[in-house]
Amino acid sequence: MKELLQEKGLWIASLICLIAMLIGFPFYKIELPLTTGSFLNFYQTTLDTQLLLFLIPIVAVLPVGAIYVRESSSGFLKLYITRISRMQYIKEKTLQIYAGGFLPFFLAGLFAEILCFLFLYPLELQGTISLESMQTAFAHLLRISLIGGIMAEISGIFAAIFRNYYMAYGLPFVCYYMLIILKERYLPDMYTMYPGEWIAVKQHWGTQGTGIWIFLVVFSLVVMLLNGLLLYTRLQEI
Repeated sequence: MKELLQEKGLWIASLICLIAMLIGFPFYKIELPLTTGSFLNFYQTTLDTQLLLFLIPIVAVLPVGAIYVRESSSGFLKLYITRISRMQYIKEKTLQIYAGGFLPFFLAGLFAEILCFLFLYPLELQGTISLESMQTAFAHLLRISLIGGIMAEISGIFAAIFRNYYMAYGLPFVCYYMLIILKERYLPDMYTMYPGEWIAVKQHWGTQGTGIWIFLVVFSLVVMLLNGLLLYTRLQEI
């Protein structure tokens, strides 16, 4: 984690996410006085913008999606694995890549929520904010962050397969938009493979929407396992 936090790409990606959220903020809807809990409604609106949806496959891969290509091409990888075991390297890198896609959205989302609270909460009528509305807003952010982690891991998979920056950065973008195009133009009922639905959860996902969490967790584990297997294969060549 310390190595990841030192990556400039992580903070650049977080800043891009925050700017996208600020651009999507519905300033025109602010009408005083605000009802209690309005800051959470405005916050969720910023998370549900098309701009943020489209940025996910771009921002998620920036920090460390192609880290295998960087370390193998520079010769650092050979030196690094002499200090730790291959399995330790695989474990560290798969987790680092996933965190590299997860954290930009999570950090930017938390900061955006703090800004909404500081600037909008004082303008609201006095009252009690429901725990359910807070949980809903956090769940929204968490789903976006998990999708970011998945896209970063897919970038790591392509990096291990092709050992090429363009493939590692470009193919997750292509796969992501292919899902959007297929759903919006050809298969409108295919909501389970539509990234926008993974965030908004407007369709049926089981009791209390538990299905979406199972889907995202399983998807995360699958791509991490696949990336780990590919890294293991590549390390055998060294």
